Amino acid sequence: MNRNEIVRQYKRVNILIVFLSLLIDIPIGLPFVIILLITLLPLSFCVVIFGIVINIITFFKIEPPIGKILNMLWNLDYPVCSDIIIEKYEKKWGMTMEQISDFISHRKQFGEKNIPYLLPYINRLCQLNNGAREEQETFLSALLSEEEIQSAFEGFSDLQMEEAILYWRRKELGEKKDLVNLLFKLTVEQDGIHNDEWNMLIQMMAQLRFNNRYIEYFKDRYFSLRTEFDDYKRKDTASVDYSVDNLKPYYAVLGLAEDASIEEIKKAYHELALQHHPDLPKNASRIEECEKLMVKINEAYEQLEKREL
Repeated sequence: MNRNEIVRQYKRVNILIVFLSLLIDIPIGLPFVIILLITLLPLSFCVVIFGIVINIITFFKIEPPIGKILNMLWNLDYPVCSDIIIEKYEKKWGMTMEQISDFISHRKQFGEKNIPYLLPYINRLCQLNNGAREEQETFLSALLSEEEIQSAFEGFSDLQMEEAILYWRRKELGEKKDLVNLLFKLTVEQDGIHNDEWNMLIQMMAQLRFNNRYIEYFKDRYFSLRTEFDDYKRKDTASVDYSVDNLKPYYAVLGLAEDASIEEIKKAYHELALQHHPDLPKNASRIEECEKLMVKINEAYEQLEKREL
């Protein structure tokens, strides 16, 4: 079952659960019965009938034998009944209600209308790293349906790419920044951002008319995730005496010996960034911690690189 259908069923099941609570909490739930029968899934029919029977029993105080049995069953109450429904559908969907809710939230935050104009960018970027297809699809599944992911990998003409550029060029700065952030995160799957990916992203920001301040911001933020980064130097964020004793803490941050070469420093810096960068999807639950760690890691790299130079 694709995510579009899952989302449709998810919305219906949420409605079902709401009306189930009303049927339980209100003595007679008849005003909602017609809506349930018309709009909801087959499961709702059973729930409605069960709710009507229970409400009639409660209202007319029907007693043994069936009244007692049904009243005993109804002691399952709303939370238990809703849990049963949720469990049934989560198993059917292969996704939890929370995962589906996050998927809907991501699409809403990014902008449903923006997604068709996102696909050409994804296509051009992913072509630069065909070996990461599985990781790319996993990352994109948090925002795109299966059909959209398939479309993104099928290819787009130069005209479609130009239309996407013109579309995003007209968008507000906040939306353009969301686009760039998403694409940077997409590139770091596997081993980080390669030179051709990096150059495409920088060129894309120029096409979308980002000013130099924002371009420098993105360069600085994602610098540590590059696999090759000799051509760009970070701005100094600290100054220090370059004696060996004063540099010991910086070697320790990167997990290096004090005689480490510049290549070893770069490698350790990049590997730590791939573990702790706050914009990596895997670190979504520890962003604040990662932000603090990256300040230390960046400072250590800057000071050790300057000493090597």
